Amino acid sequence: MVIKKAEFTTSLAAADPFMGDGTVEIAIVGKSNVGKSSLINALARNQKLARTSSEPGKTRLINLFRFYTQDERQFTLVDLPGYGFARVSRDEKARWQGMIEGYLSQSEDLKHALALVDIRHEPSADDQAMVEYMRHYGIEFTVVATKADKLSRAQVSRSVQAICRALQVQPWEVIPVSAQSRQGLDKMCDRIGNVLEQAENTADAVQQDELTDDFQDE
Repeated sequence: MVIKKAEFTTSLAAADPFMGDGTVEIAIVGKSNVGKSSLINALARNQKLARTSSEPGKTRLINLFRFYTQDERQFTLVDLPGYGFARVSRDEKARWQGMIEGYLSQSEDLKHALALVDIRHEPSADDQAMVEYMRHYGIEFTVVATKADKLSRAQVSRSVQAICRALQVQPWEVIPVSAQSRQGLDKMCDRIGNVLEQAENTADAVQQDELTDDFQDE
C-alpha cells in the first residue's frame, strides 16, 4: 500500500461526541513521548502534519488524520493521548484514561490499533495493561517498536524478543520502525493495507448476507 496524501481532520476533547463516517479507523496508542506524532508525520511524508514535542504529555486531545492511498482507499489514523506521563495531576491522568478507553470501547469504525513501544526499553506495566485491554475488547493490534535506528541489528533482534515475552505476542506481530530512517514503514503500510482489505471483505460479506436475507423474506 502506498500513501498518496494525508490531512488533519479534527481534534476532540472526549470520545463521546465523535461519530464515525464509516471510514476505517486505526488507533495509535502508546506512552507519552514514544513517537506517535513522528510516526504519523513519517507515514504522511509531512513533518508538519502532527505536532511533535520533546516534552512528554503534549497530546491531550484525540487527533484524527485522514489518509488517502494510491489505490483510492481512505482510512483515519486516530492519535490517542499518551499514557504513563508522571508530571500531571491524578485527575488529568484519569481524564486521559477515560478518553482512551471511551474511544477504544465505543468506536464502531475501529478496525485495528498500532500499539507503540520504545524499542530501547522493555514494555512498561502501562504498555502491558493497554495490550491486555485491547485483547479484552477483541481489538486487533500490531506492536510497533519505535526508534529502531538507535540500535544495531542484533540489538533490535534481542529487543523484539523481549517485547514478545513482555506483551505475550509473536515476532510477526512486532514491527521495528524508525521515523527518522523510515526503517519498517513499508512493512507497516502493508499491514495497514491488509487491515483495509479485510475490512472491505467483511463489509462485502455482510452486504451479501443482507441481500440473501431480503431475498428469502420475499
